Amino acid sequence: MSLLTNILLLSSLITSLFVPPTDKEKKLKEEEVRFQEDVRIFDETHEASFRYFWEWAHPVSGLTPRRSLENKRFDIGIGASGFGIQAIIVGAHRGWVSREEVVDHLLKVTYFLDQKAVKYHGVFPHLIHGKTGQLIKFGGQDGADIQETSNLMMGLLVARAYFDGDNHKEVQLRKSITELWEAVDYTVHEYQNGLWWNHSETQKENNGLKLLMKGYTESMTSYALALGHPKHPIKKKSYQAYVNGKNFVNGRKYYGYTLDVGKPKGGPLYLAQTPFVTMDPRDMEDQYTFYWKRSIAHSLINWTYCFKHAPKEYQYSKGDWGLTASQIPTGYNNMAGPNKDKGVIAPSGALGVFPYVPYQSFMALRNFYENHKEGLWDKYGFKDAYSIKDNWYSDRYLGLDQGRTVIMMENYRSGLFWELSKKIPELQVAKKKMGISSPKFKTGFPLAVKENISQRVQLIRHPELKAYHVDYYLAKDADVSFEFRHINGDVTTLNSPKFKSEGMHQLVFEKKDFLSGTKGKLIMTINGKTSEELPVQLF
Repeated sequence: MSLLTNILLLSSLITSLFVPPTDKEKKLKEEEVRFQEDVRIFDETHEASFRYFWEWAHPVSGLTPRRSLENKRFDIGIGASGFGIQAIIVGAHRGWVSREEVVDHLLKVTYFLDQKAVKYHGVFPHLIHGKTGQLIKFGGQDGADIQETSNLMMGLLVARAYFDGDNHKEVQLRKSITELWEAVDYTVHEYQNGLWWNHSETQKENNGLKLLMKGYTESMTSYALALGHPKHPIKKKSYQAYVNGKNFVNGRKYYGYTLDVGKPKGGPLYLAQTPFVTMDPRDMEDQYTFYWKRSIAHSLINWTYCFKHAPKEYQYSKGDWGLTASQIPTGYNNMAGPNKDKGVIAPSGALGVFPYVPYQSFMALRNFYENHKEGLWDKYGFKDAYSIKDNWYSDRYLGLDQGRTVIMMENYRSGLFWELSKKIPELQVAKKKMGISSPKFKTGFPLAVKENISQRVQLIRHPELKAYHVDYYLAKDADVSFEFRHINGDVTTLNSPKFKSEGMHQLVFEKKDFLSGTKGKLIMTINGKTSEELPVQLF
């Protein structure tokens, strides 16, 4: 190589080192910094929320206090404890605590539930004392609560599926869980072809039963476990009380989204969360709805209402959203939603729907952390609720809300509990009796739902994958490739043709030089021919 050539190469290298970055390169670097910060906030929030169930658990029973008030730590929520069991499994799965520590903790929990906690035909009350196990009256209830018990049992069944080791402790844990589970007699709560919420030992009328479980509510969990119970199942026809109840079939449109089932405008977001902390809505369809798309519609209705249709004095925004049951300045609003809005946002609302609307949930997470942290954040993450209108921040955590946050954030990250649900045979029996089956998809993007304002599916990079992802389905084996067609006609190849078998797959692609807000279409090519197009916007 000549001296002149070397000089020219060196000159070119030096020049390239001092070429100022373009506006696009600057923007891409800024967006990468923003993404890394979002991931950090996500991780910090997830672990801090888990710590409520690990550090605030009652020292005697290991169960979950209903709320984070020091003088009420003995006040144990049975349903919150079910969510708490799943939450500490997240801790083991993430390595925040060891697997053996969690097993030891759960052995203490199951011993207390078996030996000390009051039960009525195997069914627990809403509240018990964390040290003595005795009944604490709640809202006039003086006996068994089937929904709280079902939340507890779902948590225990998940633990039985997760801790599948052959060592002595895990074997003993599974045995203890099975004994507690099989002792639950759902038939005591079955009356007049329905399942009833509460059973009182003192009430004479109505066989001691109060509040029929009907219409689209969180009681889907109870019906599933009651129908699938191995020892004391209810009759198949009793499920009709649920699906024939008021606010089950809907079919109306709200802000452009059709809600097949549920309350007008969806009601509180916990109705899109509680049944699906374990059951996988992606694999649940019946004559009424596809539960995955129904949950997305519910979430987008809630978000759209908050930033476009709520009273202006509430001062909501694209990041200030999430209406669900929570504490409010004057007490508690258990039906908070677009039709029962009191101007109060609950972080568990937006964070508990991460699997359905990750872009909207990330906007909320960022906003809560960066704009409300001073009033909203403490040792265990975001407190229960806040109101901009009233300049009010909750002073506490609520176990049920905290649990939905931890569990659904994990389902977004890894699908952990949705995968574990496949290892719970009782749920498979129940779904069959409920008329729920796996959806029959056509080739395309069957899980994607367009946001109504942009008319595009909004994609944000996944915190684990560090990349965009979208699920697609093939009706038969094929060679498949994808490209991104920008709105100006430019094309970015995402992958070369690859053989894929029939079934559900996931397209994962890097950010590359896509700027946040980029619009275009994902083009699926099958065996050399364009097959499907999906309008998307990348963030």
